[in-house]
Amino acid sequence: MANNFKSTEVALSNTNETTIISATSNNQIMIGLNACNTGSTSITLDVDLNDGSTDFKLCKGVSIPPSSKVEILRGKYVLATGYSLKATSSAAGVDIVVGLLVDVS
Repeated sequence: MANNFKSTEVALSNTNETTIISATSNNQIMIGLNACNTGSTSITLDVDLNDGSTDFKLCKGVSIPPSSKVEILRGKYVLATGYSLKATSSAAGVDIVVGLLVDVS
């Protein structure tokens, strides 16, 4: 099976928890996660990795200044089938971009 690169983009439009990725088949490898505050006030961000039953914090309360970007992940993280990645922000106006290697066998 071929490995393919792709990205997933999500704009957080409220303070509810939002699923960014759900690994439904085949393993995926995250190769980066960036968050940008598109607003005019500081925002805090939580990102959770869920293994199907338990949330694990990748970041909690990371402050993102207005009109700024932060790199949440550096390195590689495997998202096995059934895993998901979720984010919650203190306000609307966060764009999240995740780089992925998909169809990993």
